Amino acid sequence: MKKLTAALLAGTMLAAPAIANDSVTTLSSNPNGWVLQTGDYANTRYSKLTQINRDNVGDLQVAWSFSTGVLRGHEGGPLVIGDIMYVHSPFPNKVYALDLNNDGKIIWRYEPKQDPDVIAVMCCDTVNRGPAYADGKIFLHQADTTLVALDAKSGRVVWTAVNGDPSVGETNTATVLPVKDKIIVGISGGEFGVRGHTTAYDMNTGERVWRAYSMGPDEEMLVDPEQTTHLGEPIGENS
Repeated sequence: MKKLTAALLAGTMLAAPAIANDSVTTLSSNPNGWVLQTGDYANTRYSKLTQINRDNVGDLQVAWSFSTGVLRGHEGGPLVIGDIMYVHSPFPNKVYALDLNNDGKIIWRYEPKQDPDVIAVMCCDTVNRGPAYADGKIFLHQADTTLVALDAKSGRVVWTAVNGDPSVGETNTATVLPVKDKIIVGISGGEFGVRGHTTAYDMNTGERVWRAYSMGPDEEMLVDPEQTTHLGEPIGENS
């Protein structure tokens, strides 16, 4: 009986979205929107919309267009929250909120001022994989490692946090991940010898909550040498 109870509890814990942010879960379940770069927490990158299909795709015509004004590589897609589309650019990482009910009219724009010297330490173009949405905010990790939270309706800067130091090769090209009440971010710069890390920031205040490094002593990697395993065996202390 104890084994059965334990198994049921384990199954419940695995089934429950314990790491999800409620607003992201709700919005990503609606196929009319796109709240994360990967579509949902399962990273499906798949839309269930059926209005465009293989029978009519050849009839598509341009309804309206928009340019970010940045002539570099664009990676990552736009977000769609309700009737607003959020579009981002490569360095200097502009963000635009566009009105889908008014031919993409600009509702607000965010144009950060970044030191152009950052470009010299960025690998593989000045791309950015895009922002994410959660709890009424747009979260963007800029090339200079500034993490910024923008009010989704007005574009107002709610808070900023500095995640790295470009002078030692640390930059950013990646997107971010909302997890419950935190924003999870990484760091770029491995080609310059940067020690990788994953960091969590409080979604409401921008305060750094924890940081785990990709290598180093256990306390800096945030691993338990007995509970963290490799091929089913504990990794051991500071291995």
